[in-house]
Amino acid sequence: MKKRPKGVYCLEIGDWYGSLKKKNSVESVLQLLRESPLEVPYIHRDIATQEELSYYINKWTQQRLDNYPILYLAFHGSPGCIYLYNDKGREKIITTDDFFELLRGSCHKRIIHFGACKVLDINGNTVNKYLRDSGAVAISGYASNVDWVLSSIFEMYYLSELQYNQFTKTGIQAVDNRLHKASLSKELKFKIKIKP
Repeated sequence: MKKRPKGVYCLEIGDWYGSLKKKNSVESVLQLLRESPLEVPYIHRDIATQEELSYYINKWTQQRLDNYPILYLAFHGSPGCIYLYNDKGREKIITTDDFFELLRGSCHKRIIHFGACKVLDINGNTVNKYLRDSGAVAISGYASNVDWVLSSIFEMYYLSELQYNQFTKTGIQAVDNRLHKASLSKELKFKIKIKP
């Protein structure tokens, strides 16, 4: 019997480079995974504001989306922050502290991935607190600035590797071991923190 794929719930900043003419999107990565033999289902939403972030995070934590246990956040970032926009179209910083308040106690058997520069360039104890507070199995992301193309390639690899293991401490550790054999993981300063 074929295992049910682990779906990806992706929230992406809708305007990556401030230009309505350019349309870069990680959705092409998700389409490739869906069309691959892995047949990974996904939900993709372009968002811009904190209100939209709260709305879609609330949707993701509902039981009816348990088949989409991977939260993929494609934003600009800096250490401990992601960037959205306010209602006037100006950049708004959301701290990871504020973000994880939205997820308190609602991420059992789920993984949160920050596809954003430097978000996980923070203290490991802070990430452990987020794991405890949210109940997530793992939190992943980058501790450096990353190239959009290279990170997209790596994220396709990462999301596909997550399909082969259960979302347990042992299962995610096996994924982490495989990922760290890839030189791209080191180059991008990819980190995955697993619930102790």
